[in-house]
Amino acid sequence: MTKKLKIIAMFMAVLLASIAFVPAVTAQADGLSSVSSDQKGKKIIEKTPEFKEIEFTDTTTIVQVGDMLISFESNSNYTEAKMELKNLTTNEVTTFNYEVSQEAGKYKTDVYIEGKLVNTVTSEYNPIKPGETSKILEKPSSQTNLSRGTTLYDWDGVTFIKGSGIKYNHPDYTTYDAYDYEAFYIDGDVLTHHHINKYDSAAIAQCAPIVAGATIGYYVGNIVGGVAGGLLAAMLTSQTSEALLDEQDCIWYWESDTWAPVYLAGMWRTVPLYFRVSSYTLWNSLDISNP
Repeated sequence: MTKKLKIIAMFMAVLLASIAFVPAVTAQADGLSSVSSDQKGKKIIEKTPEFKEIEFTDTTTIVQVGDMLISFESNSNYTEAKMELKNLTTNEVTTFNYEVSQEAGKYKTDVYIEGKLVNTVTSEYNPIKPGETSKILEKPSSQTNLSRGTTLYDWDGVTFIKGSGIKYNHPDYTTYDAYDYEAFYIDGDVLTHHHINKYDSAAIAQCAPIVAGATIGYYVGNIVGGVAGGLLAAMLTSQTSEALLDEQDCIWYWESDTWAPVYLAGMWRTVPLYFRVSSYTLWNSLDISNP
């Protein structure tokens, strides 16, 4: 099956589900999708959308990802911000507004879509301040295995690595002749294992978390994903956030081959029955173990 660039918008839709609205899956698939035997367990290169930086200042960020234009602007105190996502093909625009206040050393963020309050999040970092994403991405994982050496093991039919120097468990680069500058995926038994190259990860890291979220969302599910990604900051800046970057400064994420419709923010959307990013699982309706 041809893999569409679902990298980062499904990421968003799932985040919407798991963090913002916590909906229930209303339709379960009868069985898991099958993967062609000639592709299973092999590294497959993915073509990612072009990322263009148009303007980047302390309060303004304008970037283009594929056919989506992201325009973000905040006040100088980083207490209010507006983000517009424009579909350059249809000219459709979705508007987000963010209001940030500090309470007991934490940041409380109210998120509005088209003027309607859809989420309130408490976080360690300010999600509308540029540079905060870098802090989050570089935050050491509390789950890093400090024992000497590394170990290879099988998970979902894919060879994983864990141990000293490995920030979180992920497919082994050496086994699959994979490199940090590549964007690729590996088909497992029931999941697809995605790798985002270090260049896209670096570009994402320089943006404010909400802009990073919309960008990642587009990778996963194009325009729809980008819209859902406007809420990614809710996860990126949460108290439980850990390192998104692995030891090669790249991001990994996992999605199930089976998807199902979920009611999100007044709309039906289709999300994976399993979704994991880096060291934590966002959605697991398959009840499978984590790597």
